Amino acid sequence: MRHFSRSISLTRVFHTQLAAYAAYHRDPSNCITHLIGIPMLFLAVITPLQALRIPLHHHYIPLAVVLTLPAMALWLMLDLGVGAMLVLALCPLFVIAARIAQHGGGAMWGITALLFVVGWIFQLAGHFIFDGRKPAFVDDLSHTLIGPMFVAAKLLVWLGLRRDLVSYLEEVQQDGRTAPFDWVR
Repeated sequence: MRHFSRSISLTRVFHTQLAAYAAYHRDPSNCITHLIGIPMLFLAVITPLQALRIPLHHHYIPLAVVLTLPAMALWLMLDLGVGAMLVLALCPLFVIAARIAQHGGGAMWGITALLFVVGWIFQLAGHFIFDGRKPAFVDDLSHTLIGPMFVAAKLLVWLGLRRDLVSYLEEVQQDGRTAPFDWVR
């Protein structure tokens, strides 16, 4: 068995995945639909899980937090700045999910279903109306984890905090030039 001493650069993996994901999201309107749709879908997934608790000593930890920890760790390992922004952005979503879960039963499931349906409407409208392409995860399921990082990276670039990511979010045109990939035209 061969031993490879070369380690895979997680930064390079992130940049490659970010560029691949960006190729599916060229229209600024599609990016805006993702800015709305991705948090709605995340909220729809974690809300029922927020109602379930795992006992840990004298505390009860929401299952949503436990199951999200591996994704948060991955995001932080891939890019500390983008990952940290995502972890901070998830905090209010966990609070909102807990508030919704407190209603229990039918109300919780009704709100969860509404968030899920409306979130997918935003996602699919962005792709089919604005970009004219299928969602990225259809070709590569790992893009479900890169999607939130893409939104965070776009926001960080837009705020002027991560100009180093611009080249991974730009569109390479047929003549070899790059066009900036902005939120608005």
